[in-house]
Amino acid sequence: MSHGGDDSGESDLTPLLDLVLQLLMFFIINVNLATEQSNPDVKLPLSASATPLAKPIAGDVYLNQRIRSVQVMQKLNEADKQRLENAESIVFVSSRAPMTMSETRGWLVEEYRNALKKAGNDEKAMTVTIHFRPDGDLVTEELMKLMKAVQVAGFKKIKMHAIVRGE
Repeated sequence: MSHGGDDSGESDLTPLLDLVLQLLMFFIINVNLATEQSNPDVKLPLSASATPLAKPIAGDVYLNQRIRSVQVMQKLNEADKQRLENAESIVFVSSRAPMTMSETRGWLVEEYRNALKKAGNDEKAMTVTIHFRPDGDLVTEELMKLMKAVQVAGFKKIKMHAIVRGE
């Protein structure tokens, strides 16, 4: 017995086809937007440039961040090796022992307070610039954590050292 409609037993695929096309358009648009947000011409510098400077500019802070690797760990003393064995990345600052991310956060807050005191508690008079010098093998998430720590500490003047293709 028939309850109306055709007796062929085939269902209408038009709504399913509409849904598939809408999903396809959604993903095509999002992929295009995601690729436009990243710049393939900007690369992080090589690991040799992510080492502390012998003579940094007076008053500026250079944050040299490297991924924890066998090569990096071999250059550390035993106490630093034990302290940094669980760190994802290691932050090097001239005239300081290598630091974990949590140690760096506390140190940055302390540095900001000292710089603010030197500027007479006037944020606009502060001349300290933070220089990021990450290793090219560093995971971007680790660099973003360090940038967030600098921002939370209160620093406003920031520079990123990177290699731009074609230079």
